[in-house]
Amino acid sequence: MQEKQFNRIARSILFTDLNSEDVNQIINALRAKRYIISAESAYTADGTRKTTAESFAHFLERFWDFDRSPYIKEKNLTGQVIHRRYASIMKRRVQLYWIPRLGQRPLNSITKDDIKYVMRQLILYPSYKNRMLSSESVNQIVRAATGPLKWAYRNGLTKRDCFSSIMYCRVTHKKRIIPTMEQARRLFSTEWESPNCKLANLISMCTGMRCGEIQALQLGDIEKDRILVRHNWARMEGLKCPKNGSEREIKIPLQLYELIRQQARQNPYGQCKENFLFWGYKRTVPQQAHYWNEALHRQLNILHIPEWDKITFHCWRHFFAANMADFVDGRKLQFVTGHKTQAMLDHYAHHQTEAALTEIESATEKIFLPIIADAKH
Repeated sequence: MQEKQFNRIARSILFTDLNSEDVNQIINALRAKRYIISAESAYTADGTRKTTAESFAHFLERFWDFDRSPYIKEKNLTGQVIHRRYASIMKRRVQLYWIPRLGQRPLNSITKDDIKYVMRQLILYPSYKNRMLSSESVNQIVRAATGPLKWAYRNGLTKRDCFSSIMYCRVTHKKRIIPTMEQARRLFSTEWESPNCKLANLISMCTGMRCGEIQALQLGDIEKDRILVRHNWARMEGLKCPKNGSEREIKIPLQLYELIRQQARQNPYGQCKENFLFWGYKRTVPQQAHYWNEALHRQLNILHIPEWDKITFHCWRHFFAANMADFVDGRKLQFVTGHKTQAMLDHYAHHQTEAALTEIESATEKIFLPIIADAKH
């Protein structure tokens, strides 16, 4: 009797034209009874018939392809910008760690156990270039796959939840090393091999600006008493908006302005407002920031400053915030560091913003003017 019933079900499926909804109902029923682990309909959501099931490799590469990804288009459309460099990094991660292991499998067959298995491999065994991965690296590699899988689940491309309840590695952040005020004075009172690298470091120390923001500085952004932070430089995208999406101003001492103008006058491409303060190998490209970091390391090493190799160009941003915190209210300090929120922007009127900048200018002169004066000699 059971065999006859089975034959009727099988014949019904074989000799009946089924639409995409019928197919999905059958798949869901078989999955609910645990007769199958995974299956994928040959129809898309709009009823179009697929020629083949999309592989995990194809899906991941498409997902992180900046120009083709529906996810990135959605994010950018809603103002949640994903940059080309980030997409490129994530695509490289899936190519190195996910595609060799699970790439040939159909997207719909990937399970949470698969994710956990690969994660264990990343933790326990040497990986790319025969190195052990840090906990943070493992987490980022896993997110390069679970992020796309989460999007696929929400958009009906897979029926499997492969992303929730994943236990990520615990990350212990290393203590940040920043120079002392005395070390900073010694550093900038000496002659550097590259004066423009010295100036880039000095600007970062006195303003808390990000590396990409200093790279993006154009001659038209420099005024006698302030710097207009209007752009950020990204290696793959060029000029773009500052990190938090809004422009800001930073007041600077006259002595720093004079050093900046001295640098600007040496620009081989002329004094056009669009020219970069720190010019590169051609007019439309600024100097590469790794030169600034390398020059900083050379000078720190020459002065025998302890743990010199752990101090980076980005440390000046923390140096600025740490030294200013004793003199300026944290909310006002966010106006120049670029951490301000939209709520804060709405709260402060223009005259309040200008007052905050003036207060910060006064503190900047008090703290950094002796260092700037030494740097001029």
